[in-house]
Amino acid sequence: MKKVIGKQIANGIFRITDANYDGKQTLTERYDIVKVTVEEATDGATFDAETGVLKAGDLTLKFDFRPDDDDKFWANASKYLLNKFEDYKLNSTVAEGNPNSRSAPPRTGIPDMTLGLYEPGHHFGISVEVGDKERFYGLGEGSSNKLELRGRAYQNWTFYQYNEIPVPFFMSSGGWGMLINANARHFVDICEQYNDKVIVSGEDDHLDVFIFYGNYQEILKSYAKLTGKSMVLPGWAYGLTYVAPINTNQFELLHDAERFRGEKVPVDMFSIEPGWMTKFYDFSTETQWNMERFHMPDWYQKRTSTGSFVAALRRKGIHTSLWFCESYDLTDEAERVYRGDDKNQYEPWYKHLGIQTDYGIDGFKLDPADHVWTCHPELTYVNGVPQLHMHNLNQVLLTKQVYEGTAEKLGTRPMHHYCGGYIGTQKWSAFNTGDNGGQHRAMCWLLTLAMTGLSNSTIDMYVYKPESIHFGFFVPWAHYNSWTGMTQPWYAEEHLYEMFKFYDRLRYRLYPYIYSAALEAHDEALPMIRPMPLAFPEFEPTFDCVTQYMFGPSIMVCAYGDTVTLPDGKWEDYWTGKIYEGNQTIPAMFPEHTGGALFVKRGAIIPCSGTEHQCIRDYDKSIIELDIYPEGDTEYILREDDMISLEYENTEACKTVITCSAKADETVVTISAPDKDYEGKPEKRTFKLNVYGGSNNVKVVLENKLDSYSVNFTARD
Repeated sequence: MKKVIGKQIANGIFRITDANYDGKQTLTERYDIVKVTVEEATDGATFDAETGVLKAGDLTLKFDFRPDDDDKFWANASKYLLNKFEDYKLNSTVAEGNPNSRSAPPRTGIPDMTLGLYEPGHHFGISVEVGDKERFYGLGEGSSNKLELRGRAYQNWTFYQYNEIPVPFFMSSGGWGMLINANARHFVDICEQYNDKVIVSGEDDHLDVFIFYGNYQEILKSYAKLTGKSMVLPGWAYGLTYVAPINTNQFELLHDAERFRGEKVPVDMFSIEPGWMTKFYDFSTETQWNMERFHMPDWYQKRTSTGSFVAALRRKGIHTSLWFCESYDLTDEAERVYRGDDKNQYEPWYKHLGIQTDYGIDGFKLDPADHVWTCHPELTYVNGVPQLHMHNLNQVLLTKQVYEGTAEKLGTRPMHHYCGGYIGTQKWSAFNTGDNGGQHRAMCWLLTLAMTGLSNSTIDMYVYKPESIHFGFFVPWAHYNSWTGMTQPWYAEEHLYEMFKFYDRLRYRLYPYIYSAALEAHDEALPMIRPMPLAFPEFEPTFDCVTQYMFGPSIMVCAYGDTVTLPDGKWEDYWTGKIYEGNQTIPAMFPEHTGGALFVKRGAIIPCSGTEHQCIRDYDKSIIELDIYPEGDTEYILREDDMISLEYENTEACKTVITCSAKADETVVTISAPDKDYEGKPEKRTFKLNVYGGSNNVKVVLENKLDSYSVNFTARD
């Protein structure tokens, strides 16, 4: 067996590394994608490097580590998988782009990266014995049609429309998880070749894995401890984003804005596709406005300008986002940051985005074409590493540098999204499922991404399918893409447009619940979308469920299935108010004006906006409705902050604890005072309680004596 070193990093985390590389820096650490801080561990876990046995409480894992010269292992593992994934080998089509960015010469004088960054001909392999009933979840977008991963092999390699976010992290129902800290392409065989083994194998890399142990949430917290907590978007980004047609102009955009506002269809961001550029799909760093479509002269290049279409949209409470194409060597900037230098050899790519923020642009859509779609095996980067070794890491470096650069420029939270990703993507970007539509396959990806700890996900909502409208508004940030043709929502059939408006208004009513879930995702490592095995880890009928999920702690979204399986407890049909006992499967029924079934778990407390608003700018925090579904003793924590600053990176959100105690003759609701201040926190609040069922004798206790309340009771059978 290969000689390895095992070190406990913290409670719940072990690191196992090839002994020849112990103590040497990895690229992910060098570029702050993985941050390892050794803490004193008190959980009593042990690892025996000779036997490969890790013990932590009741958990025992038996690992096997394979040397390079174990021909039998490599014949049955990596070579088998290389053949299996031949069609998705290198995606090595060379695209047109900026030749200067691709052909930048290697810089001299880089300090020696003692790791041995590129290991041609070197292999690593690790296997672990697993039980016959263990289930496995994660690996980013590795699976597009099932949630539970057992019985298949997976390739961790970013590939357009196949696996754009191949996060090398997975969890087991056996109480453990693994992060494979590898740069190059590698494979994870989850009981496909051998029913009792998980096999990880790769080429041109060395063994470096982190083993986590605990329940699912504890493992997700440990993963976030190493790779970063989930980004919290600006508050307005959790409204609706509308992507205008690719050939739109400033007058058509303003006409669309008038239509949204005139018909009271809430929206917060307009995203403009590459038609805004003088050169269509311009990969350079000298992108210019197409002045025939968008009059944006130099004198509008200040955020206080009042004359541009961007300023006109802003006055209507609508932010503007631009599409950007990228084909650039990002390692020069990564090396500058590592060295702590003030200057680069080349200008950082994100710098030219600052020109557009000066025009008032608030967001960016990062084109996947070069970094996700293509690979350039002939290219060696400024850091001396071949492209095949950087392809996966580039997905993170791009969003990391855009986040850090935009945050430094504006002093506020950035808003950008990208369909590529790898280790740590959750910290640096929002993301979507790319050019994969907005139907069931995309929904499956949102579930597997959530089981990998990624929260800020969305789809390209498809207005011609009611199911897509239904679940597309119950995702972390809602995104409607009118990219081509006449696909604005009002050009769909009338009943579909009415459905679109209905769901949009419902989303904005639920905004306090949605934004609180975003903050919880950051603070507690619980994604906003919670697949059924994450929310109900002991409920066997939904272990591989891809037709329903929890949105936040209380709302269950169902789509693309003929039935709904209800976990233990009581569940209320959100559309009809009918209450069902849990632990049963029922037909998926819903009204014609909706696109799918929707349930609330009895006991839920759901904060809602107390006033109608067409954009988040006009959301009034001082008036909150509470939809309360009494059942036993339950608690909800409303999380809030200033919705725009970077303070969330270093401090937890403000918490207001709301409890409901339901008895036969009385329902008692207690609302605590907020536990801290933040910019914009209302001094006092009006709470409007909508109580559904239970006793009509409702008592309300307010700890903040300045607050007031009213109660509306609706009986339930």
